[in-house]
Amino acid sequence: MISKLWNNYKNKVNSNCNPTSLDSVRGVSYWRNSLFSTTMIYVLPLCFIAFLPALLLISYENKEYITTLHLITIGVMFFIAFGPKVKVEVRKLVFSLTVFAFTIILNIFTSPSSGSVLVYFLAACIYSIIIFDNKYAYWWSHFVLFISAMFGFAIYFEWFDFSYNVDMSSANEWIAVSSNLIFLCYLSSALIPKIFIGIENYIIEQSSLKAELEKSKMSLEIKNNELEQYTYVASHDLQEPLRMVTSFMDKLNSNYGDQLDDKALLYIDYATDGAKRMKQIILDLLLYSRVNMPSEEEKNVDLNEIILAFLATREKSITEKGAEINYDKLPVLNTYEAPVVQIFHSLLDNALKYSRDVPPVINVSVKETGKFYEFAVEDNGIGIDENFYDKIFIIFQRLHNRKDDDGTGIGLSITKRAVEFLGGEIWLESVVGKGSTFYFTIQKK
Repeated sequence: MISKLWNNYKNKVNSNCNPTSLDSVRGVSYWRNSLFSTTMIYVLPLCFIAFLPALLLISYENKEYITTLHLITIGVMFFIAFGPKVKVEVRKLVFSLTVFAFTIILNIFTSPSSGSVLVYFLAACIYSIIIFDNKYAYWWSHFVLFISAMFGFAIYFEWFDFSYNVDMSSANEWIAVSSNLIFLCYLSSALIPKIFIGIENYIIEQSSLKAELEKSKMSLEIKNNELEQYTYVASHDLQEPLRMVTSFMDKLNSNYGDQLDDKALLYIDYATDGAKRMKQIILDLLLYSRVNMPSEEEKNVDLNEIILAFLATREKSITEKGAEINYDKLPVLNTYEAPVVQIFHSLLDNALKYSRDVPPVINVSVKETGKFYEFAVEDNGIGIDENFYDKIFIIFQRLHNRKDDDGTGIGLSITKRAVEFLGGEIWLESVVGKGSTFYFTIQKK
């Protein structure tokens, strides 16, 4: 109940003292109004707390004017916080003038030393400089100078009895004390606007960057739409002619093969093989383009199950080569499953593929490094010369003759793209003739 009342109270004060929409650009004026509205939220409760000592002054020191002053102040604060259809600038002006008036009366009637009261004057001046536009910054210092001059005249011409105030027993003493206040006020008027100018420039810069980012985002969406159109063309229109070439080559071979010489049959084989390789290149390009555009949502992915799935699907190849695949207990990641599967299966396939005459031994390990998991896929295969470490991750770059390797040279490019999509990086260490170790990182979250 109390929490609900407090929230309603805060919302009402905020709507009156800072009506700027939260969806709009939060410029300096918004933050000035936000500071003012926050001040008003807490000033009213504090006024009531301060009112209790004022009641004691009535009972024990017969200072009714202090209680009256507090009641008037509370009434003004209620008007500022809840007055209907009052502009924010008017609310702020009334607040500042009220604080100054309260401080003036305090210095005239109560304080035995103006030193402590001058702190209130300085605070009121600085606060007013902050909540009002920069063009009014010096107005408040001029106002403090005017108040100080009026106190000087009041002391000199004895308009009030200041004998109880040690700092106001003579005009000279008052000038000595108040000159420090005036200096600090004018210094604040000079420096605080500089701060707000810097903040304003920063906000403008951020707004400009945000606008550019939105523009880039729109451009990226257009490019993605174009890429989707490309993938559709690649998966349908480009593959159809290849299917026709393969189909007619097969028909030519089956219907007229006995009428053709060996050279013609060889040409048919070349054409069929070329069409098949072209189709595989298209399919690999489609896979490469879709790596960083997963159609699935993030979910918990058990990496151990991914390894088990690989062992099941590659069982024949593993058995034929007598391969041994070992792996640590791997973590469960909240991530996209398809890129992770692509990474592990691609690296394990390569470890099986590029093996020597000895049975392949493949080890998969993991360790934690800060915000990442670092994985390693180690093999005892043919190895890679260090001069080609970067080349192998470039699309269509091959280190082996096509007769020895029927791949398209895009597998590791897809792997690298998938790792980077997941916020990690990939690298390797290798010794020719002894094996390679591919390292890659994936963010824990």
